[in-house]
Amino acid sequence: MRAEIIDPTVEPVPADWELFRKREGLIAAWQADALTAVAWCSTRPVRLGVVRDGGQVIALFSGEVTRLPPSKGRYADLGRLPLTGWFNCRLLIGFTSGFAFATELSAKGRAAALDAFEKALRRRLGRHCLGILYRQITDDLLPMVGRRLRPRFATAPNTLLRNRWPDMDAYFGDLPRDRRRRLRKIHAEAAEGTRVLAGVSEIDPVQASALAQATLRKHGRFDPPLPARYFRALSGESEVRYFGHLDGDRLLAFDLTFDDGRRLVTTVTGALEVRDGGRRNLYFDLYLREIAYMIEHGREGCEFGKGMAELKQRFGCELIPQSAVIAAW
Repeated sequence: MRAEIIDPTVEPVPADWELFRKREGLIAAWQADALTAVAWCSTRPVRLGVVRDGGQVIALFSGEVTRLPPSKGRYADLGRLPLTGWFNCRLLIGFTSGFAFATELSAKGRAAALDAFEKALRRRLGRHCLGILYRQITDDLLPMVGRRLRPRFATAPNTLLRNRWPDMDAYFGDLPRDRRRRLRKIHAEAAEGTRVLAGVSEIDPVQASALAQATLRKHGRFDPPLPARYFRALSGESEVRYFGHLDGDRLLAFDLTFDDGRRLVTTVTGALEVRDGGRRNLYFDLYLREIAYMIEHGREGCEFGKGMAELKQRFGCELIPQSAVIAAW
């Protein structure tokens, strides 16, 4: 096995990256053009990895080099690395781990691919990198990633709503009475006061970028914005689903989700503040639109991501434990 490490801001992502992604049914958050767009606006140098066996791609890796001490609010210098740091292995936009293997690859083969990636990354980054911090690791991945007595620690959980309803009436019926009444009211008011987007494949990329940035700043994060180029790259991808609300042509709120045919996976979100012309409670209605889509299309569940776990549990979500694993050189 041989691994190749790529800096997508100065090197083209190999064509077989996309061939593998489509063959394995990976969501479009793994799309090469989308990851490249993220790399160009990242505060940390992004690196991608491709592992091949006999010329055939068997694994992909994604992540970024985080300097010590961390820096905030400025773009990473193109082609340059911090003097010292860690490689955060994670899917750049999303709440899942930063690696994907060929379906037919055995446990032994996956461990070998992981070893090949680690060795190649160490050669490429050299003294600049102290090791790898594997993020968003679920319990089923811990035996592979957390071997050799590597330190591990629990991180914020992901949230998952499992589908167990025939329709939205049944879903609402499972909620406590007061919550059911409030959410039904929010759902109805959003439909009356806005034009609803429910599972569409495209959205205005400039407005989406601006709303996503405004939402991050509301929560005290001042990283460079996710560019319109990212949303343009995803246009036309079969599994991309946007949920949102419009006032005329003005985007008031949106969620970017991916439908892999099994689950709906939420990622980027944004909403206008009421003082800027937004509407109250649209964030909650986005959840309800996604739940309705999940039920209507017979998906097993919907991943609502990290953060605000208590709020998401009120919608019926369960917590999925995740860990970080330290692989020091």
